[in-house]
Amino acid sequence: MAKTLRERFIEALKARGEIEVPRWSNKSVVFTRKEGGYYYIGKSGSLRFGSNKVSSIPCSSKFKAALLGIEGTI
Repeated sequence: MAKTLRERFIEALKARGEIEVPRWSNKSVVFTRKEGGYYYIGKSGSLRFGSNKVSSIPCSSKFKAALLGIEGTI
């Protein structure tokens, strides 16, 4: 069965050595960010970063492609 975008982002962040934070909610998965702050992955696979969820901003499509190892296709 094919993996969802959310599952692929979770695996990629774990491979980078980011640490999953115990769940704050059922809506998103949270990882610490080496540069400071957090990564937030939504139910549909949206990937955001920031110091908190309210002020977080979406990651660029270039970063998402690099994270998933599909550079040059977007």
